[in-house]
Amino acid sequence: MSQDTAEVKGREAAAVDPPTRHREGGGKGGTAAHAGCCHLTARGVVAVTTVTLVTGLLSSLLLCVMWTAAPDMDRTSRDSGKEQLQMCQKELQDLTLMLHSVTKDPRCSLCPGGWLWWMGHCYFFSVGLQENRQWNESSEFCQEHNSSLAIIKDSAEMDFIQGVMKNFSQFPFLWVGLTDSKQEGQWRWLDGTDIQHYMPLAVDWDADHRDCADLRGGGSLLAADCEEYTSWVCKKES
Repeated sequence: MSQDTAEVKGREAAAVDPPTRHREGGGKGGTAAHAGCCHLTARGVVAVTTVTLVTGLLSSLLLCVMWTAAPDMDRTSRDSGKEQLQMCQKELQDLTLMLHSVTKDPRCSLCPGGWLWWMGHCYFFSVGLQENRQWNESSEFCQEHNSSLAIIKDSAEMDFIQGVMKNFSQFPFLWVGLTDSKQEGQWRWLDGTDIQHYMPLAVDWDADHRDCADLRGGGSLLAADCEEYTSWVCKKES
C-alpha cells in the first residue's frame, strides 16, 4: 500500500470513529452551574421576580389608561385601539395572577410559617401556637428553630412587639432573652450585653429568686421565677 493511500484511510478511520471525549468534566461543569444558581438567596429571587412583575404590571396599566383616555378616532382606528386595549387588559390580568402566585409561593417567603417579618428579622410569638413554657424551655425552642429569645435593641422594635401583643385577646407576658442568672442583679441579654447596652431599660420586681425577665404592657420588664410558665417571643434574621 502506498503512503498516500495509507494517509487517506487513516483520515477516514478518524472521521468514522473519532476519539471518545471525556464527559465527566462537562457533567461537573453543569453541577457547578446548578450549585451557583442555588446560592441565590430566597430574598434575591423574590426581589428580582417581584420587581420584574411589578414593572410589567405598571407598564400594562399605563397602556390601558392611555388607550382608555385616547380622544375620538375614526372607526378603523377605534377597532384597532379596541383590540389593543383587550390585549393590554389580558396582559394586565396575566401579570396580576403571576404576581399573586409569586407572593403566595411558600418558597419565596422570607420567614417560616407562623413567623412574622419585621425590619430584616423573623419573630415567633408562641401565643395560641404553643403551650406556655418555662424560660429555659422557651429558650431551647428558639434555639431549635435557629433563633433566640428576643433581644430588643431599640424603641421601634419594642413598639413592634407591643403592637403584636395588643392583637391577642388576652394580653400576655412574654419571655425575652434577658436574665441575671449568672450574676444576681446584673441583667444581661443573651448576646452577653448589659441590659442598657441598646436602650435605657430596667427590670422591676427584682429579687434573688427571680432570674428571668418577661415583657409586659407599656414596654415594662419584670423579673420572674424562671420556672414559671408563660408565652415567649423568638427572633432571628430573615
